[in-house]
Amino acid sequence: MIPYLFPARSLAAAALAAALLAACSAIPAVAVGEQLPNLVAPGGEKVEPRFKVTDRTWPAEPGDAEICLWKDDKLAAISVTVDDNCAPDVPWWVEMGEKYKFPVTWFIITDRIGTDARAFGGTWDLWRGVLEKGHDVQSHTHTHLHVELPDWKDIEWEYAESKTLLEKNLPGHRIRFLAYPGGKNSGKNDRSVAAKYYNGARGVSGVIPGPHVVDYMGTRCGSESVLNTPAGEKGDWADPANILNPQHKAYRGWCILLYHFMKDATKSTEPRPIFVFFEQNRDNLWISKFGDTSLYGQERDTATLKVTEKSDAKIVFDLTDRMDDAAFDFPLTIKVCVPAAWKEAAATQAGKPAGVQMVEHEGKRYALVQAVPDRGAVTLTGK
Repeated sequence: MIPYLFPARSLAAAALAAALLAACSAIPAVAVGEQLPNLVAPGGEKVEPRFKVTDRTWPAEPGDAEICLWKDDKLAAISVTVDDNCAPDVPWWVEMGEKYKFPVTWFIITDRIGTDARAFGGTWDLWRGVLEKGHDVQSHTHTHLHVELPDWKDIEWEYAESKTLLEKNLPGHRIRFLAYPGGKNSGKNDRSVAAKYYNGARGVSGVIPGPHVVDYMGTRCGSESVLNTPAGEKGDWADPANILNPQHKAYRGWCILLYHFMKDATKSTEPRPIFVFFEQNRDNLWISKFGDTSLYGQERDTATLKVTEKSDAKIVFDLTDRMDDAAFDFPLTIKVCVPAAWKEAAATQAGKPAGVQMVEHEGKRYALVQAVPDRGAVTLTGK
């Protein structure tokens, strides 16, 4: 068998797959067969470990291949998210994103757009501009669970109306992700209803999970504030630095930072601790949009990689997963050990060019290939 990062499916894994399918049985037609709309935890929020977390690993022989834990074989992932629109802060976040090279994912409340007297909601032109600058906009529901409003209907309407309005007013942009509202009415959130409309969702609790136990319909959040907390004091549970600490259970995990309004004193050109953290650890961090990371993780956790041909001239592999092909279209990074004679490499998937870069480790050469599951065979050639 060709080795890769996640071990072959066992009988226990097969049982887990059956449970996942059963848990998704109430979701409309997209959940037919192996086309899962989201990777939910069987029976609720608790996620059993899907694989064993290790440091980076390296295929041993030319033609051997594995799926990287994160894009470009980064050690860990981190995402910046902003809730509740907070439109007056948008220019500052865009400036910081350009300066420190990171994208922001805004989870916005559609009922506030263009109607908020304090201008917190922003306008559709503002949010279209955010997308044009390379950031992301996703759903934070329609009213933020303001059930006292006369036109409030039910939780299904709350989730669905937001998605409908966002896709109508942001032409060509796909709304696939939700951030659950917190606060006094948060008990009305319903994961099973959210799973009908969204491919992933973010919660508000602060524990950073390991990459093997991510709850994709309720991912948790970290906090940058603990980067200023003296060692040993309360706050370690949410420290972003833990995703780079081999001794911590969050090692190699996905840290999701949650912000609302920034105080004027913090909106300066001086780097915040989290921006310093980005700069110091850029080689090891995938600083990513929330949605991209959610897609990558769910594809990776259900993927199967098989090398079908290997020679001195080319290497061919197939990559499949169990997720809905219409929604899950983000490339996984495949690490392939290539013949020592290969100084460069080119890749195609189903005849179309695929991204590839060469790296070296302990005298061996490797290609990092970007491949989308279920999109056809990938052919890697060298020269």
